[in-house]
Amino acid sequence: MAKPKSSSKKSTPKPVSDTLLSVRTRRVLIHGLATFIVLVVCAGGLYALRKHVGKELAFTEAPPTIVLKNQPSWMGDFLAEQIVKSVRPVGMHSAMDAQLLQDTYALLNANPWVSSVHNVRRTFGAKPGDTLEIDCEFRAPVALVKWGVYYWLVDGNGFKLPEQYTADLVPKVVLDRQKRTNIRIIEGVASAPPETGQKWHGEDLIAGLDMIRLLFSESYSDEIVKVNVANYAGRVDVREAQVVLITKRDTQVRWGRPANASDFFIEAPTSRKLEYLRDIYAEYKRLDANHPWIDIRFDKPTYPAPTPTSGATASVRP
Repeated sequence: MAKPKSSSKKSTPKPVSDTLLSVRTRRVLIHGLATFIVLVVCAGGLYALRKHVGKELAFTEAPPTIVLKNQPSWMGDFLAEQIVKSVRPVGMHSAMDAQLLQDTYALLNANPWVSSVHNVRRTFGAKPGDTLEIDCEFRAPVALVKWGVYYWLVDGNGFKLPEQYTADLVPKVVLDRQKRTNIRIIEGVASAPPETGQKWHGEDLIAGLDMIRLLFSESYSDEIVKVNVANYAGRVDVREAQVVLITKRDTQVRWGRPANASDFFIEAPTSRKLEYLRDIYAEYKRLDANHPWIDIRFDKPTYPAPTPTSGATASVRP
């Protein structure tokens, strides 16, 4: 008698590769979860540590000390301290306070003495974050511009600085301790001064500043104390010099058209005028050649005639 066939089927075993893949997947998931947990714990610890340092350890008992990096040679200690006071924080601040740096940067940008801010950063003095180092480009005072009864300090680009002086204080400003000319006066400008920290516009002022820059490195520059631009563009008399240099003896050097003028066919070029002044100073040790005025606009320097009755005539230097 034949045995009946079994209806049950044998189960097919899983491939070895599928089993290995499943084990690897579980391991990856376990490792990933463990790594995630470690990262969360570390992040929490760092946050707690930062919070502890920021609130407990990094707070200074006094406002941070302000240090001017690369203080320019022309800047005296009094002005430097004024700038430091204008940005010194009040009260205690954490060394982790980023807003303090941003506020200091903004205050420096608004200061009329500051042309541009390079950097504001914390440095280590007695403890972390107790010093703020500021690195700025400052506006160097170049001239006093007369307007009304006041003399206003400006930089080389015509930006008006905070200081103003009356006539009795001007000698203390324009002369250094050795009684040499330190800052020159520009007089005769047509435009009123702007707000402090703003640029004082006017082609006549630009002509005066250009003149000061041109003469700065000359050996005789100490002779010049004022640049008069009242006749700029011939607005008073087209026949007279547009720019006049006033010496420390209150005599005149009639320069003529602005130093950057290009129409040399009207007057001698700037280079030749400078040669005139060098030669005159070498001979007389003063720019006026012992005369009340000297005119260097044309081919040869001219002076007043020696006789007092012929004031309208002039002699020509040989």
